Amino acid sequence: MNVRLNLALHGLLLALAGCSDPGEANPEHGHEHGADEHDHAANENPSVGHAPHDDDDDHAAHGHAHDTPERPSEVVTHWGESTQLFVEFPALVVGRDSRFAAHLTGLVGHVAVDSGVVLVELSGGEFPVERFSVDGPSVPGIFRPVVRPLYGGTRNLAIRLTSDSHTETHDLGSFTVFASPRDAMTAAPEEPELEGQIGYLLEQQWRVSFAVEEVTERTMRPNIPAFASLVQPSDSVTVVTAPQDGRLVTAAGAPPVVGQSVGEGAVLFQMTTVPQGDGDPAGLDLAVEQSQIRVAAAQREVERLAPLLTQGVIPERRLDEARSELADAEAELRSANRRRSGFSQNQRVGGARDTLDVPAPINGTIAELFVSPGTWVSQGDPVARIVNTERLILSVGVPEAYVNRLQAISGAWFRPERAAAIVEVPGSSLISIATEIDDESRTLPVRFAIDNQAGQLFAGMRAPAHLVVDEPRQAAAVPLTSVIDDAGTDVVFVQTGGESFERRAVRLGIQDGDYIEIIEGVAPGEWVVAVGAYSVKLASTSTESIGHGHAH
Repeated sequence: MNVRLNLALHGLLLALAGCSDPGEANPEHGHEHGADEHDHAANENPSVGHAPHDDDDDHAAHGHAHDTPERPSEVVTHWGESTQLFVEFPALVVGRDSRFAAHLTGLVGHVAVDSGVVLVELSGGEFPVERFSVDGPSVPGIFRPVVRPLYGGTRNLAIRLTSDSHTETHDLGSFTVFASPRDAMTAAPEEPELEGQIGYLLEQQWRVSFAVEEVTERTMRPNIPAFASLVQPSDSVTVVTAPQDGRLVTAAGAPPVVGQSVGEGAVLFQMTTVPQGDGDPAGLDLAVEQSQIRVAAAQREVERLAPLLTQGVIPERRLDEARSELADAEAELRSANRRRSGFSQNQRVGGARDTLDVPAPINGTIAELFVSPGTWVSQGDPVARIVNTERLILSVGVPEAYVNRLQAISGAWFRPERAAAIVEVPGSSLISIATEIDDESRTLPVRFAIDNQAGQLFAGMRAPAHLVVDEPRQAAAVPLTSVIDDAGTDVVFVQTGGESFERRAVRLGIQDGDYIEIIEGVAPGEWVVAVGAYSVKLASTSTESIGHGHAH
């Protein structure tokens, strides 16, 4: 796509941009193309033009209008696949130098091209091809080849850039090579009326975050606005509990920590165990004391009955029963003492023997630890909470007003807070549509499965979301960042030339991801400011000189 302007028209744009007299010598203002700034070598091949400068052609050194220009100037903007060309040069005249100021911008990042070779080629008209080149820019982004045509008539003009990052040819179409400057002035078209143009120079654009994008027809999906939250599936969260009473100790290696990834079966802790029913030191002490009381009582009974047997007061069977009771009590006391001794030994040695593993039941991340090494726990006490973050659920609350449009959900998309990109959710991930509207929020939950293998999403996140419904359609669309609110009106800024823009009020349609439909205001093929629209808005209202520092 080409945009061509003549010298006077471009001069008016610069005036709108705040430039002072373009012919001033002050390099802080206007476009200066001094002869000493050109870097081109002579070539013996007459079809490759590196001709010496003609002293009569002093006006050609300036890309902007003078009060009495020797010949009109051409100003062309061309958008390629990877670069944008904005070029200024005096009308082509046989045997006269035309000093080009070719501004080249990489479309990705909108940065000045700072290296490479620029070749200007004139062809067609039954004459040999003429080529003129310059090796490298004079300042980043601006290349200055000098063209001195040898043949007149209609010629096709192309500018080719070759660099490490870009190789592109800008075919600018047909231009007339005039026989004399007078012929060029006579053929210059009338200056069109210029209204509503905003000047914003490339040197300004290169210094800020800026980008332009072509308006194209895109597949846009009708959708329902909603609000969503990310929740953990019930089967991806588990609480690890103590399998029985005991004392937790560190397994081989370092103790577990919150945030640590663990595999299924990985040992979180080991624990030393005690006999069931005697799960604490107080219980063991009580068992010993009770056994001692029983032994003492049985001993007294034996001592009481022995004399009575000698006197023949009681049968021998009664004494035998008492002695048997004493033996049982003594055996119970020995057992209680062994249990208490074993428990104390385990406490002293830290579980060096009779240990039990406490493993992780699922793959995941330790979200909480309820104990630390050395803690005594009872069976069923919580030890840790493990969460598998590889799967999440997107719960979308659909407002009650839209529930009648849920028959054909084909997907969803949402943008987490501060995220650079949206997250697309295919229709195949749909899990369920609730059957009841929530009383408080008056929304109907719709749930999707989310793959979170990359670990960039987290349970608890909330975000605006959109449910994709109805059939997609083709529509002209621009990046959402192109549209700004200007005093209550949705507007975009259309690039009409490399350094000129136009404010357009637009009527918006559906939003789909990072793009929004334009029903009215711009057409496919036009270029809009995708990043930096507010800077252009400021340029349209600023009383400062935006053209300052625009030296070539």
